[in-house]
Amino acid sequence: MYIYQVERTLIRKQLMSVAKYLKGDVLDVGGGEKNRYKNLFTFKTFTCLDIYAGEGIDIVASADAIPLPDDSKDSVLSTQMLEHVKYPEKCVQEMYRVLKKGGYAVVTAPQWNELHAEPHDYWRYTKYGFVELFERNGFTTVESHQRGGFFSLSAQMTIRFLMDRLHLHRQAIAGRIMSRIFQLMGTFAIFLDRMDSSEANRKHAIGWCFVFRKV
Repeated sequence: MYIYQVERTLIRKQLMSVAKYLKGDVLDVGGGEKNRYKNLFTFKTFTCLDIYAGEGIDIVASADAIPLPDDSKDSVLSTQMLEHVKYPEKCVQEMYRVLKKGGYAVVTAPQWNELHAEPHDYWRYTKYGFVELFERNGFTTVESHQRGGFFSLSAQMTIRFLMDRLHLHRQAIAGRIMSRIFQLMGTFAIFLDRMDSSEANRKHAIGWCFVFRKV
């Protein structure tokens, strides 16, 4: 059942803003079932790799051992995957390997998140850690986008706590009602972040969206 979350709304907006970089033959690394963001992009082919089989999964494999030839993809997408892999360095190296020279990688990951998908929840990324991880493995940074500030982060934390505490995914009626409330809360939080350009607000992020290039 769908329940509104600030983070997912912001991820979608971020991906729409960088959609121009994903074109040609696109590889979605760790995209999961149903290709949640596929409809945001214009492409020739869209291949989804995930460690688990499911609807919309084209290749079942680990992100640290992608079974594709070198220089075979024009673009790489990875959303909210890098926190779940034991060896993120190897995953980044694999993205670099399969990407054609001059191609772009669009990657999102959390700076904050509740424990989820346990026990496979290993890492969180600041913007500095993000850049260090990718640039030391050959990429150059093209764009970076912070996801949320203090208010959006506070709203997301509250929403996730209530979703788990009240078991909203198991309650159809309560879930729908609370989702409406969460949407109002999240919309107001996003507005407050937009109005507050202070350094204090900037220090708090739900996560990041980066565009990297293989040169």
